[in-house]
Amino acid sequence: MTEFIEALKMFFKADKYVEMSGIEIVEITDEKAVVAADVHERHFNANGCVQGGMLYTIADFAFAVLSNYLHPNTVTQNGQITYLRPAFTKRLTATAIETQRVGHCTVSEVIVRGEMGETLCVCHFNGFVKDVSKEEFVRKISEKK
Repeated sequence: MTEFIEALKMFFKADKYVEMSGIEIVEITDEKAVVAADVHERHFNANGCVQGGMLYTIADFAFAVLSNYLHPNTVTQNGQITYLRPAFTKRLTATAIETQRVGHCTVSEVIVRGEMGETLCVCHFNGFVKDVSKEEFVRKISEKK
């Protein structure tokens, strides 16, 4: 499984927007994916808190990591975010948990928290699973090196 996780991390290195946003993979298990980012001035909106687009991006990336770990190759079909409070924080952490998998559809909940553990937003994502085997996924990533 370690080979697959390394291939998955290599796959996501190609996501330049996530890289530019400073988001990193913290943990990947069968139960959850955790990603995090330090907040910098470039992430602030006009009110001085983290811009909503950054909150959505970190949530979407957590979903992408989990769903592609569980079901390579999955793409987001739909995402919904509920902002609960302004994000005045120095660090963001997003945790994705899959709640359903039916046929080619997967559904996950993602919670984004600030540095003190406060919930900033709750998100729900639906993805389409293309059903690629983990071995085939690793092979395709290895070919791109």
